[in-house]
Amino acid sequence: MSMRPIITGLIGGLISVLLTVYVAKHVGKSGRPGELRFGGFMWGLAVACLALAFLPVAITLAGNDKEFWAKAALFLGFGLGSAYCFGEAALVRGSFNDQGIEFHTPWTGSKSESWNDLVSVDFVASCSWYTLKFTSGKKVRLSQYLQGHLSAVEMAIAKLGAERGDA
Repeated sequence: MSMRPIITGLIGGLISVLLTVYVAKHVGKSGRPGELRFGGFMWGLAVACLALAFLPVAITLAGNDKEFWAKAALFLGFGLGSAYCFGEAALVRGSFNDQGIEFHTPWTGSKSESWNDLVSVDFVASCSWYTLKFTSGKKVRLSQYLQGHLSAVEMAIAKLGAERGDA
């Protein structure tokens, strides 16, 4: 057995991890002040998934009819990933100011909360998002890939500290 596929996979995985870490660090304070939305990275990821979804179709149409179920699984997996990324990029929106935060996703709906009702701010490393918990029981989850997420988290932490008397 050749080690080439394993090494190639490890290199590809390392490149994707480094790329996502780089993007997460650079979009945190980008975008318009007080606005939360996905930028070009999420749109690019959606297009890349769409291209990868149709790659097995193109290979099949070119005459390679082997491994039908594997190609169907790739088409389905990358197709669903593409739909999810397009949904995130187009429909996730939010804004924040000194009074509070408003956030909308197609998955959890709209939320409008006051900083005065903020209970905690936690980072969930396994999901790459910050969870803002409020007294109403609602949670606002801010992805690291959202433009402006760091500014919102810093404001939330400052408001939480002021509420507790830390500031």
